[in-house]
Amino acid sequence: MDHEERIEELEFEIKEKDKRIRELELKLAECRGRVDELRSEKSELQEEVNRLQVMKLDLKLRNIQELEDENNRLKHRIEITKGLLDDARERLEVLEGVVDEFLNQGLTGRLMGREPEGLIYYRKRFGD
Repeated sequence: MDHEERIEELEFEIKEKDKRIRELELKLAECRGRVDELRSEKSELQEEVNRLQVMKLDLKLRNIQELEDENNRLKHRIEITKGLLDDARERLEVLEGVVDEFLNQGLTGRLMGREPEGLIYYRKRFGD
C-alpha cells in the first residue's frame, strides 16, 4: 500500500469519524433538550406538589377550626344545660321541702290558710 492509498484511507476514516461525531453531537443536543424538558417538567410538578400540600394544610387547618368552633359551641351548650339543671335541682329541693312542710302542717295551720315558709321562699326566689 502506498502513501496515497494510505492517505485516502485515513481521509475516509476521518470523514466517517466526523460523520459519527456529528451524529453524536445531534444526539447530545437532543438529550440536552430532553433534559431541559424534564427539568422544566420536574419544576412544574414540584410547584404542583407544593400547591397541593398548601391546599392540604389549608384544608386541615379549616377542619381543625371547624372542630374547635364545634367544641366551643358544645362547651357553651354544656354550661347552659348545667345551669338549667342546677336551677331545676334547686327548685326541686325547695319544692320537696314545701311538700314536707305541707304534710307536717297541723290542722290549725291548714284551716288558717297559713303558707309554709318554704313556699314563701320559693315564690321570692323563683318568682313563680
